[in-house]
Amino acid sequence: MAEGSGSGEHFGVSIGLHEDFVVARAVGELDYASAGLLRRQVKDTWEATKPDGLVLDLGEVSFCDSMGVGVLVLLLKQSREQNTALVLSSIPPLLERILTITGLRTAFQVAASVEEAIQVMQTSTPPAQPEPAPKAEPL
Repeated sequence: MAEGSGSGEHFGVSIGLHEDFVVARAVGELDYASAGLLRRQVKDTWEATKPDGLVLDLGEVSFCDSMGVGVLVLLLKQSREQNTALVLSSIPPLLERILTITGLRTAFQVAASVEEAIQVMQTSTPPAQPEPAPKAEPL
């Protein structure tokens, strides 16, 4: 487990593979000091393994600030760009509330557990690539 530095509480990320899916488990405070660690760990693993999807297990996240939410949004953007699934699992009530208040809750696929998240990815098709905007014709 990699440790963040500078945050008030230990933060760690453990990453494993389950079939063709990456499972990343975050533990501790997901904040300004640790958000970069989560982003780097997941990005490096994503690039090295080219998985069919990513489960981000947040069940042991004790705190999340705007930087933590920002890294979740960046990972969602990356998943869409790579046409792979991203499922958040075991979201703590505080983070669920933050995502709901900010309007981001509906942007994420969510599952109650890692096992459920993997089942969701196994039975769903990858998100569709957004279509490019039509080019304007000169008048």
